[in-house]
Amino acid sequence: MTSADEYAALMNSLNLPNPKMMDVAVPANMKVGLAQDEIARRGWALNAADAMALVGRPEVAFIDLREKGEQERHGAIPGALHAPYPDLRHNIAPGGMLRALAGDRRLLFYCAFGERSAMAVQAAQDARLASACHLQGGIDAWKKADGPLVR
Repeated sequence: MTSADEYAALMNSLNLPNPKMMDVAVPANMKVGLAQDEIARRGWALNAADAMALVGRPEVAFIDLREKGEQERHGAIPGALHAPYPDLRHNIAPGGMLRALAGDRRLLFYCAFGERSAMAVQAAQDARLASACHLQGGIDAWKKADGPLVR
């Protein structure tokens, strides 16, 4: 595409129905990144360079919140535990896997771009898991900082 007009013409030629719920979707999409800003303001975020220094340290558990397909396509941080975001509530509840880990480890959540992990940190903090933090910018920021990945 070389111009907005060319893009608009292409989209119009597809004869797609008008998108539903645009009044909800557009404002929600404009808020992307706000959860991360608030989590960082509270001191619960690490940048990629600081997080890289923690790889392999026994007192830190990297928690990959992405779906399996995302891991397969983009790789994972070495030694990370897979705990998909949809299972978070169960995992941080009493008896949950992440609650047990939080007793003697710092939980460092990450996802693709940092939005799910920011929400996970807030949920973990609300559940009194004070050691929870997240990788700001997610695996995208990690890759841009040349962080190690395993497939």
